Amino acid sequence: MNPTVELIFSVLGAAFTLLTLYGAATLNRKLFLSGLFYFSILPIIGESMAYNADKAPVHVMVAFLFLVQLVLAIPNTIVYGPENTAAVKITSKIAFAFLLINVAGAVFILCLKAVVPAQFGYFHVVLSLAVLYLIIRRLSSNNTVMLK
Repeated sequence: MNPTVELIFSVLGAAFTLLTLYGAATLNRKLFLSGLFYFSILPIIGESMAYNADKAPVHVMVAFLFLVQLVLAIPNTIVYGPENTAAVKITSKIAFAFLLINVAGAVFILCLKAVVPAQFGYFHVVLSLAVLYLIIRRLSSNNTVMLK
């Protein structure tokens, strides 16, 4: 990877990861989803660049995986509460999707693919932990914890 591109991706990745962490810590849904949304753009761009370099189909699959996360994380202003059981159920499933996508990204980078710098895998680990924190908060409080 070009050192300039790596630096830009590292700075942006760190910023978006911190935004996601802050949103999770403050239970601010808009900040949390914004961080995930913008972070999802980075793997899509990176995998597109890698696909152009070697035409390996795995890059397309990974790019589409993060395209799914990008679509699911689009921040919106719809407000719903715990009385809307459908929203609570779908939110839990989306959170598990975020968790699985980022765990898969971390495993792919840190364990399976040596050509991607490790810091990108660590970003996925931190994002996974932020999502896991929210899932645990929701499960431990009988579905009453909702992001604002």
